[in-house]
Order: sequence, then structure tokens, then C-alpha cells
Amino acid sequence: MQCSEGFWRVVRASALCLVAALICDKADAQNICPDNVIRIVVPFPPGGPTDIAARVLAEKLRERLGQNVIVESRAGAAGATGTGYVAGLPGNGCTMLLAYDTHAVNPYLLNLPFDTATAFKPVILIGTIPNMVAAHPSQPWKSFAEMVADAKKEPERLAYATGGTGTVAHMTMKLVEQHYGFQLRQVPYRGGAPAAQDLLAGHVPMMVGSVTALGAFVRDGKARALVQTGTARHPLLPETPTLAELGQTGFAAAAWIGILVPASSSDAIVTRFNTELKAVLQDPWARERLAAVGVQITASSPAELGSHIKAEMARWSEVVRRHNIKAE
Repeated sequence: MQCSEGFWRVVRASALCLVAALICDKADAQNICPDNVIRIVVPFPPGGPTDIAARVLAEKLRERLGQNVIVESRAGAAGATGTGYVAGLPGNGCTMLLAYDTHAVNPYLLNLPFDTATAFKPVILIGTIPNMVAAHPSQPWKSFAEMVADAKKEPERLAYATGGTGTVAHMTMKLVEQHYGFQLRQVPYRGGAPAAQDLLAGHVPMMVGSVTALGAFVRDGKARALVQTGTARHPLLPETPTLAELGQTGFAAAAWIGILVPASSSDAIVTRFNTELKAVLQDPWARERLAAVGVQITASSPAELGSHIKAEMARWSEVVRRHNIKAE
């Protein structure tokens, strides 16, 4: 069967349209950031769970977007330095903030030059990392209940280390004290690493920190887990009970990792990043590496992250007020 010249003109035109559409789709995928370099700003020092999480996300985003994605550390003031930096940037799709739990606490402890509630748009809650209470092996307690009993007998004698005043670990212990009716003496450090080192050396009897900070020491027998504060037992520490299991029904307190963008970012940018990051969090390689540092993946919608941050801010602001906590 012979086809007319008009038929072939239609075929050629359709083919050209299809090619053009594919090229446009590819260009759109590559040009989420006009500068072709997307930065994930981490407001904490390299080497911690936030830095590791950011590098996992960056690696897979590079593959998906065909753009360069880099991790930039801007540490200081419990995360406020890097957070303030991103708050002042244009929302052009070129910068994301990897926010951590202190994002919801800093407004009540520090004089911030930006409004945490309005300076950002939420993108996705990557996941949560529960806190835990761990003791030095030389301590006599074999359970959390035994430690509580000692704490009630001799108020304020027992001390616990944290990564700093105003951290969620510190605030979590304030909630625990409130629930159980005792008070311990906090020994704040400049970060979880030095606090853990003093715990291992026996300079402090116990520490409150994330599963990431303490889990490996517990598994190696260098520290004894007493309790963890997640909603369920953690895969890295399956033998460690939750506070809920010990009678504090509904009690949960966890660090969290989320992605935010400057408030001037378009809804299209928020949706695109959310879609891409959800796909990244389905990747087995990414899931394995995040799980290794204790992250329990959530992969939320933007609205769900927004609600989570509001709830965390309301919760911790009340703890700061009630216990008159001041930044140090």
C-alpha cells in the first residue's frame, strides 16, 4: 500500500513533536535549579547523622535530576547559623535546608534574626531517630526502673550527660523527670560525641542521646541501654524497651530530620522536591544507609512535615517555659 506525501508529512510532524516533548521534559528535569547546582545545607558539623543523611540524599538526587547536588556544612549555634543562612536565600530551587530537632527548640532559646514559623516551606520529613538513656556498665542498674528508684531516693545526686542544654535529648529527660517525679543533674557538653566519650570513660553515670549516638556502644557492651523513647522498639536495639512499654502510655520523643526550602519557593518546587525525595527514600541503597545510622524513614508530605514542626514547637516551648531552660 502506498501512502500519500501528506500522510508522511503528518508522521514526520508528529515524530518531531514527540522528540521536542521528550527534550523539554529532560530539560525540565535538569533545570529545577537554573544554576545547575543544588545545595543541601546541613547546619551541623560533618560526620553526624544529619551529614550522613544529606550525603545519601545528595547521591541519589544527582542520579535522578542529572544535576550536581552538593552538601554544605554551616554549623553553629545549635543549627541556627546554617538555618538563618538558608532563610535569607531566594527560593529558586537551588538550596534546601536539612533541618534537625533543634529547629523546633531554638526559637525559644535563642534570639533568632528570622521567624522559624514563616521563613521556610516544609518539603518532606525524612525520618525520626528516637532518644535513649544509657548507663555506664559500672552502674548497678539493670533496668530503667532501678535507676528511677535510685533517683527518687537521692534527688539531684545522679547526673546525666547530654549533647548540650536545649537539645531534644535534654528536653526529653525533662519530660521523663516530669512523668516520674524526680530530678537529675544535667551535665551538658558541646555535642553528643564528647558526652559519649565521658560516658564511656565513666566520668558520668549515664547519658541521654540518640540511638545514632549511643547504639553502637550499647551493642559493643561499652554502655548499658535502659530505655528508649520511640513509639516502638528500634531495629538496631530490639532488646531495649520503650517508655510506653514501661507504663508511660503515648510517651514518645525523637530527633527528626526534615527538608525545608526558603519561604519564597514556589509550590511547584516544593512538590518536585517532595516527589524526588520520596523516590530516593524508596531506593534500597538509600534505605540501608539511613537505617544504619538509626533513621526510621517517614517520607511525609509537605503538609505532614508542617504539622509535625508545629507540634514539636508547641511541645518544646512548653518544656522550656515550665523548666526555665536557658541557652548556654
